[in-house]
Amino acid sequence: MKSILRLSKLLALVGGFALSAGSQAQSSGSFDCITNNSAASCTQAEAGLVWTFDGSLFSITNNSTGYVAEVYFDVGTGVSVTFAGGAGTSFSAGASPGRLPGGTTVGFVSDFAFDSNTPIGGNGIDRGETATFRFAGPIGGGFATGALEGGVHVRSLVGG
Repeated sequence: MKSILRLSKLLALVGGFALSAGSQAQSSGSFDCITNNSAASCTQAEAGLVWTFDGSLFSITNNSTGYVAEVYFDVGTGVSVTFAGGAGTSFSAGASPGRLPGGTTVGFVSDFAFDSNTPIGGNGIDRGETATFRFAGPIGGGFATGALEGGVHVRSLVGG
């Protein structure tokens, strides 16, 4: 089973956001499911994936039983994103598919896409691992205002 998730855009404590517009303070949050093979797989991924952003470094930690195979970003003009690393993880620019699956249904356009290009258990973000991506350029209000959005493709949930 797999699920497609994107960063929650809810503000305040409900969505776990601490970043206010224009602030570079640390923010964190969860993901919302936008498409799935089963309700159980979405619930499992939503409960197990968390992210943090400090104004330039965006990290995803996987505490679910699946693995994050692709990571996507919808960013503003002049913003670039690169894979910064993470123990046990490896991502390269250009994902297949090139767009966040199901993303168009919520207005998500992938400007940057990263692929782990590995089978299950490879160099995606496995359980207990964290991968970090570096942002450069004008980020505006960042994730708190929707100036930046992120999405992940999670695979091998609910018993494979």
